Amino acid sequence: MDQNITEETAQEHLVTSEMINASFMLSSDNGEEFNLQSSIGRELGFVAHHAIHHLAMVRIIAINTLGLDENELPPNFGKAPSTVNFEIEKEVQ
Repeated sequence: MDQNITEETAQEHLVTSEMINASFMLSSDNGEEFNLQSSIGRELGFVAHHAIHHLAMVRIIAINTLGLDENELPPNFGKAPSTVNFEIEKEVQ
């Protein structure tokens, strides 16, 4: 795969199922990396979902350390979409 993706071809790469190698170091003990097949779209999806986890930590810090009220944050800030959907379904019942 060409490592220099231009703006014009970025969308094309996101929607294709072209496989890439994603390297992961699971331990600092020996520095060994594991290569797993993935796609650019899947990796971007993972990053977006993982960012929600970080926003959840920001929410906790903002409320418990900075003293912000929960109402001062955007609704559902730091909540995974599946959690929001679960809460909505629970309210409907």
